[in-house]
Amino acid sequence: MEKRDLGRYAYENKMPDWLYCLLEDEGKQHLEDAPSGISDVLGKLIDQDRDVETAYICHFAVRYVGKIKVKGKNEGNNFCGYHNIQMLVSYINAAEVQGSENFANGIPTIWEIQNIIEEAWDHGFNESGRLQTGGIKGTRKHIGTPEAQALFGSLKIPCKADRFQDIKGGAKAYEQLLDSVEYYFSNSITTSHLRTSPRVQNTELPPIYLQRPRHSMTVVGIEKRKNGSRSLLVFDPAYNPSKEMLKMLNLASATNSDTPSISLIKPYRRRGSGFSVGPDLQASSHKSGPILMPAIEEAPTVRTSSCNVISTYF
Repeated sequence: MEKRDLGRYAYENKMPDWLYCLLEDEGKQHLEDAPSGISDVLGKLIDQDRDVETAYICHFAVRYVGKIKVKGKNEGNNFCGYHNIQMLVSYINAAEVQGSENFANGIPTIWEIQNIIEEAWDHGFNESGRLQTGGIKGTRKHIGTPEAQALFGSLKIPCKADRFQDIKGGAKAYEQLLDSVEYYFSNSITTSHLRTSPRVQNTELPPIYLQRPRHSMTVVGIEKRKNGSRSLLVFDPAYNPSKEMLKMLNLASATNSDTPSISLIKPYRRRGSGFSVGPDLQASSHKSGPILMPAIEEAPTVRTSSCNVISTYF
């Protein structure tokens, strides 16, 4: 991670007191209000789209943790890495898999995550992150895959990371990413108790932490259209679910064919070519309890456990 990857506050020693207090006051409530079940609604909406050939969805209980609105500003956008970790923890707690005992008090706040990462560095987990960032406690510095690895590694929660780079004369990074994500979901033998159609498979798999240059998001699924194109399905922490989507959490309305709801999927789709900006993509996935991330050998990826890993799967 370079200084430019730490965001506009890369050299900040301490964020303003007013912002710290505001985030501290609103942080817990923001997590409590973060909705679960949206991935299940996405699956039902996708099932209405006749242009989709197949789709795979992660565990239904993953919460969508979006940005915190601060006085109408976008200060909340400085914490995307934290919100992705929070979404992964929401899976760990809901599925009650290995590591859930670490979060008995619920999803950790931004400040609690900073403390865990700093303690992980103290114990030698990706400690180079401290040298690269200069420390993150009490700041708005961006965090990424190395910090997520340090946090989960220190808590003995198994995860693996992959890095995807453009291959000269070969596959682009985003093509490798799509191959790997499709392999991850399609080779799962864990099927959710929720309704699963022939085209849309609800799995009990963890979501995926995806790191792009200067931004990260949580991958909750993948879809393949009849024309062969593929899209990732993501929870982007730079946004929040729309009021219309929150209404669709009423599962009865999600299956109502009279509701013009398919357009609600659009904000969650990220088409492959949209990831072609920048030569690197990183993803990380969680391997916990009975759910094990399949080894992604077919995709032409470069794997490393060092801090320059870009993609982490849980």
